[in-house]
Amino acid sequence: MNGRKPFWRRPSWWLAAAVAARNVNGLRQVRQTLARVDRPAPLSAVEPMVLHVVIPVLREQQHIAGALAWFVPLLRNFPGSTLTLVSTAREERERTHLVGRLAGATATDLTVQHFPQLTDDELTALAEALAKTGERTLTLTTAAEVLSTFPTTADVIASEIARLREPVVRHVHYEGDGRKAAQVNAAVEQLGADSAEEYVAVYDVDSRPSPELLQRTAEFLARRRAEDGELPRVVQQSARFATQGAADTWWERALCRGAARAQTLWTLRREIPNLRRYADSARRARGGRGLAQTVGHGLLVRTDVFRQIGGLPTFTVLDDVAFGYRLTLGDIPVDSLPFTTTVPAAEYLPELLSQSERWFQSYLDYPQCAARWRAQGRGSRLDHAAALTIGAYRGMAWLLVSPATAACLALALSPRTRPPARAAATVALWAATVAPVRLLAEAEGRPLTVRETATQSAETLAGLLLKSIGPMTALGRWAATSTRHSALAPKSNRRTKDRETQ
Repeated sequence: MNGRKPFWRRPSWWLAAAVAARNVNGLRQVRQTLARVDRPAPLSAVEPMVLHVVIPVLREQQHIAGALAWFVPLLRNFPGSTLTLVSTAREERERTHLVGRLAGATATDLTVQHFPQLTDDELTALAEALAKTGERTLTLTTAAEVLSTFPTTADVIASEIARLREPVVRHVHYEGDGRKAAQVNAAVEQLGADSAEEYVAVYDVDSRPSPELLQRTAEFLARRRAEDGELPRVVQQSARFATQGAADTWWERALCRGAARAQTLWTLRREIPNLRRYADSARRARGGRGLAQTVGHGLLVRTDVFRQIGGLPTFTVLDDVAFGYRLTLGDIPVDSLPFTTTVPAAEYLPELLSQSERWFQSYLDYPQCAARWRAQGRGSRLDHAAALTIGAYRGMAWLLVSPATAACLALALSPRTRPPARAAATVALWAATVAPVRLLAEAEGRPLTVRETATQSAETLAGLLLKSIGPMTALGRWAATSTRHSALAPKSNRRTKDRETQ
C-alpha cells in the first residue's frame, strides 16, 4: 500500500462523477427531444386559429417596418386575427436618462459596448456632432439635440400604420412605468376578446414565425382539442438560437456561436422535457406537481385564461418565468409544441453577459412570487414549497455550470488526476459538448467532419465556461445595491439583420 486514498474517497472523483451523471442524463434528454421535435410530416387541413399577436417594443424603431411586412400578410391566412404593437412612454423617459449618461462621453466612448441601448445611426450621429463642436466630450445640450432628431418607436409605429391602413394592425401606447408584461397586459385590455377559441400570442419584434410554423401550430391545437375536448390553455413555442457573425473579431464570433449553441442545447435538454413532464402531471386527475417555466417569446395563451389569471405578472423584474409559477399554482398545463423556431442570439460578449444576467433575474423573482400569491391565498404551502425548491435547484444548476465545467476540464487535463476521476471528467465534458453537438448537427441534416466537430465542441465548451458569469453578476449586483431594478430596461438594441426564422 502506498498510503494514497482510494479514488472513491476523493472529492474530485465524486465531483466529476456527479457532473458526468447529470450531463449523460442531459444527453439522453437531448436525444429523446430530437426524436420528437421538428420531424417532417405532411400538413393536414384544419380550421385556422385566431391569434391576437402582441409585440411589445422599446427602442426598436428600425425593426417596425420589417415586423409589419412579415406579420400582416401572415395573419391574413388566419381570419379574425390581429396584430398589436405596444410602444411605451418609458422610452421617452429612458432617452432623457441616456442623455444624462452621454454628457461627458468622449469619441471612444460612443460604441455599442458602452451604449448598447442606442442604434448604430444614433451613435454615428453623436460622434459626428461631437467632432463638429471641436470639444473633447459631449455636452448635455448636444446629446439631447442629436437624439431628439430621431423618431421614437411610437412615432415610427404611427407613421407605418398610417401608411399601411390595415384594419388588423393596432397601436397601443402604454403610459405607465411597467415593462414588457405591463405593455402586453395593456394591449390585451383593449382587445375585448375573452374566448376559449382565441389566443394571445406574445412575440418579439424580431420574431419571424413562418406560415408553416403557424399552420403546424393550428394542427397541434386541433389534435389536442380532439383528445382533451377543449383547446390547450397555454402553448409554448420553444426556440433554438443562432448568431449572424456580427462581431468584428473571430474569437467574439466563435464565443457567441458557442453560447448560442449551448442555449439551444439547454432548450432541448431542459426546457422542452420539463414542459412535457409538467403538462403530463397537470393533466392528471389530482393536479400536477412541478414548475412550469414559460418564456416570453412564442407564448400562446387562450384569451379567457389570460384574463382569468390576471395577465402577466408586473410586480417582478421579469415576467415570463413568473408567469409559469402562476400557471403552476392553477394546475394549468403548458403544452410544448413538437417543433421549434429559431431566434437571434447575442452577437457581442457584453450583450451576451448582460442577457445572461437579465435572464437569471427570473430565478430571483421566485420568492417574491411565493410571497405575493401565498398572501392572496393562491396555492397551498406544499405547492409553494415544491415550486421554490424546484426553482432553487434550477437556479443553482445554472450558477454551477461554469465552475463544474471548469473543474472537469482541469481534472481531465491535469497529469496528477487519478484515472477514474479523469475518465469521469472526460465523460462529463464529452456528454456536454461533443456528443450533443453531433446529435444536433445530424438532426439538422448536416453531419459534421472531425474538424467541424472539434471546432463546434470547443465553441460550445467556451459558451459553457461563460454561462454562469451573468448569474453571478446578477447576484453580486443585488448584494451590492440591494435592488435589482435599473433606470434602463435591461435590454440592448437589436442589431441583427432582419431575417426569416423557421
